[in-house]
Amino acid sequence: MQTQQNFSRRGFLKGAVAGGAVMALSSKMAVAEQIMTGRTPTIESIRGAGVAPGIVRMNLNENPIGPSPMAIKAISENMFGINRYGSGEGALVRALAKFDGVRLPTREEAMGGFRDRIKQFVGDREMSDQEMRQIMQMAMSMGMDIGMSGRYMITAGSSHALNLLAMAYFSREGGEIIEASYGYGDVSRTVASYKQMFSVETKAVPAPMTKGYKHDLDAMLGLMTANTKMVVITNPNNPTGTLLTTAEIERFAKRIPESVILVVDEAYIHFAEGDKLPSAISLATSMDNVAVVRTFSKIYAMPAMRLGYAVASDNIRREMEKYNGGGQIGPNKLANVGGAAAASDMDHIHRSREAVFSFKKRCYEEFDKMGLEYLPSQSNFMMVNLGRQAGPIVMELGKRKVNVTMRRDPAFV
Repeated sequence: MQTQQNFSRRGFLKGAVAGGAVMALSSKMAVAEQIMTGRTPTIESIRGAGVAPGIVRMNLNENPIGPSPMAIKAISENMFGINRYGSGEGALVRALAKFDGVRLPTREEAMGGFRDRIKQFVGDREMSDQEMRQIMQMAMSMGMDIGMSGRYMITAGSSHALNLLAMAYFSREGGEIIEASYGYGDVSRTVASYKQMFSVETKAVPAPMTKGYKHDLDAMLGLMTANTKMVVITNPNNPTGTLLTTAEIERFAKRIPESVILVVDEAYIHFAEGDKLPSAISLATSMDNVAVVRTFSKIYAMPAMRLGYAVASDNIRREMEKYNGGGQIGPNKLANVGGAAAASDMDHIHRSREAVFSFKKRCYEEFDKMGLEYLPSQSNFMMVNLGRQAGPIVMELGKRKVNVTMRRDPAFV
């Protein structure tokens, strides 16, 4: 049974009291402090972590308050041990499972599966439990997956996981993929490129969205054919910021054929408002054709570390591993230990969420005063209709060191 971490204003305030000095004194928290106190800073006074003073970088959907102090501490404590092998992946998986409320296999359960996996090396020779434990310990010390990660697969960013899914299901025989016409589109673009790259017949099918720029699940279902291999849902959606509930995704997952892989990209799920994340993790741990992909680049503010993960069935992960260099391609130890610390730092997560919520509220108020149409967002970005060509405005903002992105609709940023 899943018991995901709950989020509430009370929890945030409790965390803020516990780590109040950090938020009040650290320059890395300056932007969050400005947002939450309601002070209106000048462009020159804004200092987001990781960028020069005076630059407002909103075009990459980054976390402006910077990474967790606990993550920085973990990385610094492990940086002098990089002369030894070991990935630190186990601690990361355990931290993620605790956050998500997912039960991982016990050592005994993992030993049974691991025993079957090494039969190809030892033949019919019976091995004692003590021998198995020694081999497992050696494998763990070298960062090898011995089956204790459950349905988790650690990757070098969420893009790595998405690319592995594309390779696994389209690079050999092609097929069709369905994704929202106003969605992120990364997997669809990758799959479409295989037509020339691998000389296979691939087709990316764009699905229309509802009038409110939300995923139209009925339309997606209607676009499926015998050649459909995968459906991708970005939730919250990028760039519209709209959100599907867990119940909506579950109903959809149960309506599609079991042969079709449903990929739910939850890069921004931690910014969804409410006390409980509307995640599809529970589906990825109970259904064989659902995969959830997440990143450490957004709420955890660690994009330069290139860290992400997928949660999926054994069958899906095995297909992905075929293109992952025998499990040797992935994040390094510093990324993993930093990620484990970040996933455990609820104070930092609460601060990051509250900073985004407060700033969105202020944006809504200002856009209402200006009479601008906007899409209420369940993420750390939003779409605004400027009512005219956005290009010149985006360029002028750039001259003033305010970076925003122009959308496909020429009036939207």
